[in-house]
Amino acid sequence: MVVRMALRQVAFVPLILSSCVLGAACSANPAKFLIVSAPREGKISYMRVQRGGSIKRVGTPADSEMKVLIGSGLVHPQGLAVEQVRQQLLVADPDAQKIWSYPLISSGGTLSVGSPTVLAENTEARWVAVDGSGNIFFSDEPRNQILKITREQALVGNSTPAVVYDGTALTQVSSPGGLAVDSFHAFWVNKQSGTQVGSVVRGPAGQTGRALLQVQDQQQNAQLQRIVPLSKNSDKSYGLCLAMNNVYYTQPESIVFGIKKMGSEAVTVTNRLKNPRGCAWDGDGTVYVADRGAGAVYSFAGNMRELSAVQISKTVDFEDAFGVAVFSGARTGGLSSVAALVVALAAPLLM
Repeated sequence: MVVRMALRQVAFVPLILSSCVLGAACSANPAKFLIVSAPREGKISYMRVQRGGSIKRVGTPADSEMKVLIGSGLVHPQGLAVEQVRQQLLVADPDAQKIWSYPLISSGGTLSVGSPTVLAENTEARWVAVDGSGNIFFSDEPRNQILKITREQALVGNSTPAVVYDGTALTQVSSPGGLAVDSFHAFWVNKQSGTQVGSVVRGPAGQTGRALLQVQDQQQNAQLQRIVPLSKNSDKSYGLCLAMNNVYYTQPESIVFGIKKMGSEAVTVTNRLKNPRGCAWDGDGTVYVADRGAGAVYSFAGNMRELSAVQISKTVDFEDAFGVAVFSGARTGGLSSVAALVVALAAPLLM
């Protein structure tokens, strides 16, 4: 009975947190932060943004400029992702052969990070993604693999990933690049032979590639049929992001394509960029795209029902922009230490 009551109390943790009872004041309009990597300088910067991509002016001109978030300790940071529940910034650093996790701390219009931990090592990951449960996915282009570290592994510091999809067994994995995950599927782009095996591919998010080789032929065929190329319109793509029912993916030059999650014709959303790389949805209506060649981040309305060409707007100038992510500070001052501890301890019981 005592155990049952304890579990019931833990089950109410999300409600308690959302009701702002754990010692940190709630913000009626949480701050949103645009986070961008600059690989050549080995740094990551941020700025506070409003919904729609316009600058959140708090009263000084500096609020319209990027501020350094991480200025040392990284070698060549590229792909970024935010684990919103635990408020962690994930950084793929291929030259260091690591994926880092930094606690994010927001206070009003400013953002800072705590001491990092290593999520994965000995991997040349350029792109990283996280699902709503906190499971981390990343692509290793030289090894031709897509890998996963579960939320439980991340909580206890286990940095040994499982192979989700392996190019030695699946033709649909061909030098994988940017990726994103929802509750059911993993989506990734290929940087080689996309017109043959798939520019964008969708597969089940839970099944591991090695497990596919160990089941009976009938079961294996059923699983393999769930790995679907959504488009074959480009040999090489870079970044990928999801926004509602849409998938957006970037090209080496000029173009961002859009396609529906369940499949459709690929649509040119814009061809007015120079060298688009990473992209990210803000969870509301805006998609941000890092344009490395132009040294800037652009935005467009990404929650459209029918995919079409859109008008893009420059959000901010930023030299060598590559990876991009959006963080919503749920509280003024972020989670209290007690709240963060409760989340970490409760997470394994909330499966």
